[in-house]
Amino acid sequence: MPKEIERKFLVINDSWLNEFDSGVEYRQAYITTAGSATVRLRTAGDKAFLTLKGPASGASRDEFEYAVPFVE
Repeated sequence: MPKEIERKFLVINDSWLNEFDSGVEYRQAYITTAGSATVRLRTAGDKAFLTLKGPASGASRDEFEYAVPFVE
């Protein structure tokens, strides 16, 4: 079963931006659920994904991601 491990990093300044020419635009939205699961819809460029995340257990949790049709 796939696991997500949440990691966070402190960025001190913007100097790392000089190493990149371009990137992929990401957009995301979360769908409200009644339980402890998280549902996210994310687009990355011209691709779209639906992600289901279970409750956290420490720094990790079960995660399932599915490609869905992208519609503009």
